[in-house]
Amino acid sequence: MGTGLTGKEALRAIINDPSLELVGLKVSTPEKVGVDAGSLIGEPDTGVIASADVDDVLALAPDCVSYCATAVRREAEAIADMVRYLEAGINVVTIATIPMIYPSAAPPEWRAAVEAAAAKGNSTFYATGAEPGFISLNIPTALLTGAGVVESYRMDEYAIDLDKSYPIWDVLHESMGFGKPDGHVPARIASGKVNHDWETVVRYIADILGLELDGVELDWETLLAPEDLDTAIGVIPQGTICAHRWQLAGVVDGRPAVAVQYFATVSSTPWPQHWPRPSRNDQGGMVIRVEGRPSMCLELYFEQSPSDRVNPGVAVTALAAINSIPEVIRAPPGVIANPLAGLAIVSRQSRTRSH
Repeated sequence: MGTGLTGKEALRAIINDPSLELVGLKVSTPEKVGVDAGSLIGEPDTGVIASADVDDVLALAPDCVSYCATAVRREAEAIADMVRYLEAGINVVTIATIPMIYPSAAPPEWRAAVEAAAAKGNSTFYATGAEPGFISLNIPTALLTGAGVVESYRMDEYAIDLDKSYPIWDVLHESMGFGKPDGHVPARIASGKVNHDWETVVRYIADILGLELDGVELDWETLLAPEDLDTAIGVIPQGTICAHRWQLAGVVDGRPAVAVQYFATVSSTPWPQHWPRPSRNDQGGMVIRVEGRPSMCLELYFEQSPSDRVNPGVAVTALAAINSIPEVIRAPPGVIANPLAGLAIVSRQSRTRSH
């Protein structure tokens, strides 16, 4: 369900996976109703026709629903949608409700609703994605199994030249603030979205390290274009925002012990000397930095496919959900947390806190 930028990649993955069978498609855009699922992604017809009616999906009684419709500014509606499927006995995988990637730190009302629905329908729910998702949960979980004393953990995400990789003006101008005047607070910060989506990641890492946080703090800044910058989304005028950085940090005794830091730029943005960089200066990616004994640094990059121009970050977000479907169907009823959360994390902090 959902055929936006990421939803189309999820639909493509289902159609092209011989272990999965597409039996129905729910859409919300009127012009997509009645269109073959294959046509919506530029593939041969599948015989599955898009519908706007949830009852059509329920009548098919599928083993699993892949919920890729956006939950931005409609979180309660998205949860209600998924509750309806779960209560009907249909398993659900989703990339939409980001805080549910770590249910223990998700809004309690979301968790309660989903847990009750799964219990009623004897069904299973799993939320995932790329970042936040398996990059910020599964990968560090595996990495930290080899840790000793951990002084601090930070994951830096580099979204470089976003005008080329994600040329959607509404997102880059309104959410990121590119092209906005000096003093403008990017919407994702002003609305609390950064805390809403990434605090679950901070708390997950703190939990697997056995840390009790004093709080979670947000620090951010924007950069202004030193001159007019030509980009794929038009000119970013001199003196307007061309980049921003934020860090969400779990604090212990006044120091950031667990943090997620995010850098976003458009083309030709001068890189400040005080911002750390990945080894590939011209390519976005993720860098996990662990200070301790031993210290660790892990870099992850997504390579653009030579055969298409799909943003690889969008593709892996969709695939994280679609690849989980067989396991979700086999799983016991309930809400699945991070599949690697059960790994033994024996890293010791340099100081033990107790109350």
